[in-house]
Amino acid sequence: NPSSGGAAEEGGQGVADADASSAPIHLDPFTSLFRDPDLMKRLAAIPETRKHLADQGFVAQMEKLQAMATCPTVDWTDIMQSSAVSQKIALTGHNDPRVMQAMLALQGQGLLVEEKDLKRAEDFGDMPRREPIQLEHLELVKELTDPDEARTKGNEYFKKNDYSAALAHYEHGVQLLRQKEEVSAAAIATLLSNAALCFLKLKWPDRAKKNASMAIAAIRAAADSSFDQSKLFYRRALACEQLRDLGMAVEDMARALQQAKQMGLSLAEQHRLKGEVDRLKKLKASDEEVKERKLREKKNEREAEVQRMQGAQLGKKDVTTTAVPEATDASYLSERDFSYWTRKEITAALPGITHRCPSGATIEVLELRDEASKIGASITTKRGTRALYYEMDLSVTWKGIAAPKLRPSQGPAEMQGLIRVYNIAHDTKFEIGGDENTSYIYQLGFDHRLSGPWVEDLRTEAAELFDLVAERVDGVLRELRKK
Repeated sequence: NPSSGGAAEEGGQGVADADASSAPIHLDPFTSLFRDPDLMKRLAAIPETRKHLADQGFVAQMEKLQAMATCPTVDWTDIMQSSAVSQKIALTGHNDPRVMQAMLALQGQGLLVEEKDLKRAEDFGDMPRREPIQLEHLELVKELTDPDEARTKGNEYFKKNDYSAALAHYEHGVQLLRQKEEVSAAAIATLLSNAALCFLKLKWPDRAKKNASMAIAAIRAAADSSFDQSKLFYRRALACEQLRDLGMAVEDMARALQQAKQMGLSLAEQHRLKGEVDRLKKLKASDEEVKERKLREKKNEREAEVQRMQGAQLGKKDVTTTAVPEATDASYLSERDFSYWTRKEITAALPGITHRCPSGATIEVLELRDEASKIGASITTKRGTRALYYEMDLSVTWKGIAAPKLRPSQGPAEMQGLIRVYNIAHDTKFEIGGDENTSYIYQLGFDHRLSGPWVEDLRTEAAELFDLVAERVDGVLRELRKK
């Protein structure tokens, strides 16, 4: 009886009262777990879940779920609101194997979670990426009290490609050094540099950059000119590269080269660093070119969108030269369809286009495939302003004849194919290498049953038809603009 202040269960959901006068609150078993103020202590007492508490991402997930389960703005007497929270908690458990393991473990049930399960959830973005140092790595260093021993053992793990274990030793060594009254800048910079390298190997570039920067700062603060900083700048440059901060990457790699020269490192090392500087400069230039091209494409698309809506603007036409007088009323809107005229002109303009290949082969356009081509064109007049709208998708057949020197001794020496030229519109133009938003585009089709050097020659040279077809199309469009 809900009004009695007791507890009841109905339909698999717990129903409880805060007191005799309050309405019942609706909690499922999982939501109830996260309302426990001693949740973290209980998880720490379970061996299967205790290891997860060393991971900040897992702890943050649990704290988030606790906040959801105790949210003061949720009306827990409203079954719809409480069910919505329950679904979010259940979904988190479904996505993150560690959370599901924790929820089941708190209810006395076991769930085996393997590394492959965690890796899959990370790869799909279902759970936060785990910290590089887990409980098993912390247990390796908890008894170490000598920074030099921590560094030496870290080096041993690094050679085994166990970068997380190595990182745990280097970071522990830094902590031990900072507990001393006098700290050697070279010693702490070495450990920070090694930690930066581990972070690079583990694909944590932001932390690699931070550790390398701290190492550089330590050497500068100590004014230690005897310490070779080339590795520090080199590793920070690699971190910046992973972060796509290529300007900083080039600068740091140049500093690494400068340090190598000042410290008198081998010519081979200097040559390697110079090669890295050149590589990053090329990468930076390429990246800037890509960014610039994207900006141009966005600008072109904005301009094309305006023209797409407004049409290609035409000059006012002398009414005495047209068979159909244009309206003189400024409020009048008219449209004349030129699709038939344009199709007729395109059909007549394309046949006979010929490309003579350097090899001696010839490729000739046969005809426009009328049934497979789309051609539309119109001129509108509004308030005395004329605008041209058109759109074409052309399918054209061609025939190629093999070069005499490439003709096979047996079998055919001719082949037919298709070229589709499309994205032809009042807001696009013919431009080699242009972006797809504002330029004509083409596709080629061949008879794949044929093979041989003569076939490859024709397939390669057939791309030249794009320029020739586009030129004829633009000729028709020039005449259309005169209408």
